[in-house]
Amino acid sequence: MKSMHPLVMGYPLDVLLMLVSGVFYLVCALYVLKIKKEDRSELVNALFAFLTYQAVGMFFMGLQMNTMEAVYGRIAALSVLIGAAYMLKFPFSRFSASTRKITFMLSLIVSFLIFGWFIQNPMREMKLFHFMLWYDIVVNGLVVGGAIILFGLRNSGFYRTKALGGGSGVVSCCVVANVSMLGGFMLVSSFFQFLAPVLILAVLIMGKKGSSQSV
Repeated sequence: MKSMHPLVMGYPLDVLLMLVSGVFYLVCALYVLKIKKEDRSELVNALFAFLTYQAVGMFFMGLQMNTMEAVYGRIAALSVLIGAAYMLKFPFSRFSASTRKITFMLSLIVSFLIFGWFIQNPMREMKLFHFMLWYDIVVNGLVVGGAIILFGLRNSGFYRTKALGGGSGVVSCCVVANVSMLGGFMLVSSFFQFLAPVLILAVLIMGKKGSSQSV
């Protein structure tokens, strides 16, 4: 379907916002990767996974919206499904290593099975975009984002700050932005998409400074 948004720099506004969002998330993910080398906690791993899969998903979703090439939509959908498998590691972080490994492998298998089912025929694939958004809302936003916020409420100090800020960022993008997109409010969706990595980087930088000052 042709975009009804005005052209900006030769691209429809909604397409340009998706492409820019993807690049912005990638830059933020690379910065968190530096933090991840020093802080190997499950929280930072989950936030890095969030920024990475969103970077891929948004960029290729923008390409699919602009070109209508199905392969780009498939890459975007697969990034969300695989990203969810990695993010689900956080709610299971208190379990044993073997249990975490099994649940992760099962999550990956389920992700590929869901993807394979949708791309079997064109009729199913047409529904993949909306399913991907709802999957992102429920699994990554409500389940993982909610688990991160609960983790923050149960802790104190910098752990609380990082978890509450990081969880709010995940919910901002996966729930608020996606619901706004489903409702057709693209500019509102873009605002909360950009807000998410800003929140995450802010709390991680604050936590890094605070931990260095306390040494």
